[in-house]
Amino acid sequence: MNIGVENGLNGVVDLVLMKALYFDGDSGENIRVEEIPDNLKDFCIEKKLELIGTLAEIDEEMEEFYMEEDYNVPVDVMKACIRKHTIALNFCPVFLGSAFKNKGVQPLLDGVVDYLPNPKEVSNFAYDPKKGEDDDKVPMEINNKKPFVGLAFKLEETQYGQLTWIRIY
Repeated sequence: MNIGVENGLNGVVDLVLMKALYFDGDSGENIRVEEIPDNLKDFCIEKKLELIGTLAEIDEEMEEFYMEEDYNVPVDVMKACIRKHTIALNFCPVFLGSAFKNKGVQPLLDGVVDYLPNPKEVSNFAYDPKKGEDDDKVPMEINNKKPFVGLAFKLEETQYGQLTWIRIY
């Protein structure tokens, strides 16, 4: 949740930690962690319960917290639940920030570490273009001895020309 808007964006509230994060310095490199401002506390509790309610739809442990209207879920339990359901493709965490002065970039990167799978935790596959889609899937393994495999997953036209986003396996 944001603290301020547009040019007045001062920080964000981390609903998992229930803390306000402020980004100081010329490029937002200094993170200051404080209590949530009093004028936002009730709204943040409401949004935390909404987050727990969303997780309760897919997780029995979170359902218990939701039924008791307890927003004081231990941080490690909440993070483990979010990670488990993100990897299972049942949940998608959302982060807030601004590219201007890097506000919110550090919590986003922490979220990648906390919630997203490392390449060995998921199985990726491809189809061999020489065989066709009806044939067996080719597993994408992390192995320097195997042939190069890359996936172009986004094409973008910019003022500098076409950019192609790729993932290399």
